[in-house]
Amino acid sequence: PAAPPPAWADAPPATAAGPPVGAADETGVHDSEPSRSRISQPRLAAAMCPGSITVAGYGPVTMVNAKTNKPGDEAGTVEVDAGAGVVPHMKGRSYFADACTEGHYDSRQYSALQLLGKTMRYSVDLSAASCGCNAALYLTSLHQNSDTSTCDDYYCDANKVCGVNCAEIDLMEANNHAFYATLHVQDDGGGVGGGYGAGRRDWNSSVYGPGARCIDTRYAFKVAVSFPVDANGKLRAMEVRLSQEGKPCQLPVRVANYNPLGRDGMQELSDALAAGMTPIVSYWGAGETLMWLDGPGGDGKGPCNEDTPQQCGDSVRFFDFAIEDAESIVHVLQ
Repeated sequence: PAAPPPAWADAPPATAAGPPVGAADETGVHDSEPSRSRISQPRLAAAMCPGSITVAGYGPVTMVNAKTNKPGDEAGTVEVDAGAGVVPHMKGRSYFADACTEGHYDSRQYSALQLLGKTMRYSVDLSAASCGCNAALYLTSLHQNSDTSTCDDYYCDANKVCGVNCAEIDLMEANNHAFYATLHVQDDGGGVGGGYGAGRRDWNSSVYGPGARCIDTRYAFKVAVSFPVDANGKLRAMEVRLSQEGKPCQLPVRVANYNPLGRDGMQELSDALAAGMTPIVSYWGAGETLMWLDGPGGDGKGPCNEDTPQQCGDSVRFFDFAIEDAESIVHVLQ
C-alpha cells in the first residue's frame, strides 16, 4: 500500500509570500517582536577564544572565533553565554575545537567529529533572523586543511570563501522563514539539498515560519541530523528532522543519491565524515543578498518577497548539542 502522507501535508500550501516578522499571518495572529534588538551592524570580534560548551556524547568543546568573515571583511563576534549556548552576532563565525590558543590558529586544534553512522542534535533560536539573514550550522574538513587560507585561520568550504575548498555539509542555513540542508563535495558550491525556501518545496509556510503549525519560528526548536550507513559502512543519506515542544507535527527531509559531475558524492562525503569534520556556526546577511535562500523562487511560492537584512536581529542562539548513534529518523515520522 501507498505510504501515508506526512502529518503536515493536510495543511494548505502557501498562497503568498510569508509575512514579515511582526506582521499578522492569514489567521490574524501577530508575531511577537524578538527579544533581541535589531542591529544590522556587526559587533567586531573581541576574543578569539570566547569559552567552552559541552557536547553530550562527545565532551567539552572550545569555540574558536574567526577574525575575518571573508577577505577584507572583519568578522563579528561569537559568544558563549551563561547557559552554554553559542551566540553568533551578525557576521560572526566560530569553529568547534579541542583547544584554543589566543592569537594563534592551528587546524590541528579544530575538532574532527566522526559523525558517520551518528546523529547530531541541537536546539536553535532563530526568532531574530528574518528575511535576508542566514543562521548556519555546518561541517567542513577544517581539521585536515593545511592551507592557512586568505582568512588566516585555515577556513575552507565548498565555495572557496577564503580561497580554499573542501567538503561541506550544511546541517542548516536558515532564518525564521526558510530552512535549507545541503550536501557539497569539495568542488560543488551548489550542492544538493532539501527543506523550504526560494527553490525548495519539501515544506511550506503553513508548517515552517512565524506562527506556523509545526515549527513556529518565533520560538526555539530542535533539530536532529542523522548520517545512516549501509551494510558496507557507506553513507546512505543525510536525514533531518525538525521538532518543537507542544506542536502536533514534525518536519523531515532526506538528502541522498548525490552524484555531482558524474562522481559518487555519497562516497566522497562518507570518507569526509569518517575522517572527522569540524562543526562551524555563523550568522550573516548584512551587505549580502539571500534571495537564493528565502526569495519567492520561480513559482512565486517562496517565503520572502524581498530581503531586509537591515532588520536582522543582533544574534541567534544554538544550544543543547548532543551526538548519539544514528537511526533512520525520516521514515518513522507521522
